[in-house]
Amino acid sequence: MQTLTIQLPGRSYNIGIGTEIVDSDLPQAVAASGTTHAVVVTNTTIHNLYPNRISQSLSGWQGRVDTCVLPDGEGYKNLETLNRIYDFLMDVQANRKTLLIAFGGGVIGDMAGFASATFMRGIPFLQVPTTLLADVDSSVGGKTAVNHPHGKNTIGAFKQPVHVCMDLAFLRTLPPREFLAGYFELAKHGFVHDAKLFETIQAGPLVNAEYDYRANEAESREFWEATILRSCGVKGKVVEQDETEAGLRATLNFGHTLGHLIETHAGYGTYLHGEAVGTGMLFAAYLSRKWGHLPKGDWSRIRDFLVSRLTPIVLPALNTKSFQTLILHDKKAEGTGVDFILLHKLGAGFIQKATSVETLWPVFQEFVAEFPEVCQVV
Repeated sequence: MQTLTIQLPGRSYNIGIGTEIVDSDLPQAVAASGTTHAVVVTNTTIHNLYPNRISQSLSGWQGRVDTCVLPDGEGYKNLETLNRIYDFLMDVQANRKTLLIAFGGGVIGDMAGFASATFMRGIPFLQVPTTLLADVDSSVGGKTAVNHPHGKNTIGAFKQPVHVCMDLAFLRTLPPREFLAGYFELAKHGFVHDAKLFETIQAGPLVNAEYDYRANEAESREFWEATILRSCGVKGKVVEQDETEAGLRATLNFGHTLGHLIETHAGYGTYLHGEAVGTGMLFAAYLSRKWGHLPKGDWSRIRDFLVSRLTPIVLPALNTKSFQTLILHDKKAEGTGVDFILLHKLGAGFIQKATSVETLWPVFQEFVAEFPEVCQVV
C-alpha cells in the first residue's frame, strides 16, 4: 500500500492506495477517528455487489455499524435523496461523533460528504471510493454537493474527509463505460498540471469503451496503482495551496464548464460525468488553440487522444439564450462572464477571467460542426 498525505492548515489526512487493502487500512482509520458509531452510506448497486462489505471489514472493531442504502445514479443526487440520509441518521440516533463512511462512486461521496458537512453542523466522514472517477477526483479534496435542476453541484460545501481508503480491487466490478469516464478525469490532471503524467497515460494500457479492468488487472495493476497515486498527488498539491478554490484550484475544472452544461441540459444521468467532462475538455482545448494559447502540436495530441475515445454526446436543441443561461449557472460565472479554464500548453492550465458568454456560443457552434462524431445538437 502507498500512502499520500494531504497537508492543510492545522490538519491533514491520508490516502491509502493499493489493492486488497480495505481490511487493513479501513479498520485502522476508523479506530484512529475515535468514534464508536459508523454509518455507511452506499447505493443499491454497490450494496448488491458487496453486501455488508464495510461492516465485515470492521468486524474486529468494537463500535456499531449501520448502513444507509440509497438508489443509484446521478438522477438521485439531489436534496430529496440527501434528506433520506438525514432521516436515517436521526433514526439510528447519530450524534456529532458519528463517522459517515461513503462507500461508492462520486455521487455517493458527494452526498455523504455534504451530509457530514451539514448534519448537526458537521460530523466526520471517510471515503471508500469504488470507481476510477472517485479515486482520482471526487474522493480527494473535500468538494461535496448535490445538483439543482438548473445547475450541477450548485448546492454544497467544502468538507475534507478524515481518510480515504482507495482499494483498487473494487475496480474489478466497474463497467467499462464507467472506467473510461474516470479515465478522462485522470487525463485531465495531466492536461492542466503534469505533462509527464499525460505521457505516462498515453504509453499505458489502451483504454476505450471496451476496456475491462478485471481482465487486464494482472498485467497492469502496477501501472494503475502508480498512475492513480501520481494523479492524486497532482490534485493534492493543488488542494493544499487552494483548499476552497479561491484561484489555482479552479484550474481543476478544465472541461467542466461545458461538461456541466451537457449533464444539466441532457438530464442528469443521461451521460456520465466523465463523459461530459471529456467532451468539455476537447472544447476547452479547441478554444485554447483557436484563441492563440495552445501550440498546434499540443492541440493535436490532446485532440487525437480524446476524439479516439469519446462516445457521441447528443444534446437537445440549444440557442443563444439557452446556452448562455446554462453557462451562467456555472459556479465560476459572474455577471455576463465566466472564468474559463484554458491551456497555455500541455500541462499548463490557466484561468481566462470573465470570458464573455456571448463569445462562446459561436465557437461552440463551430466546434459541433467540426466534431459531429463527438457532440451533436438536435
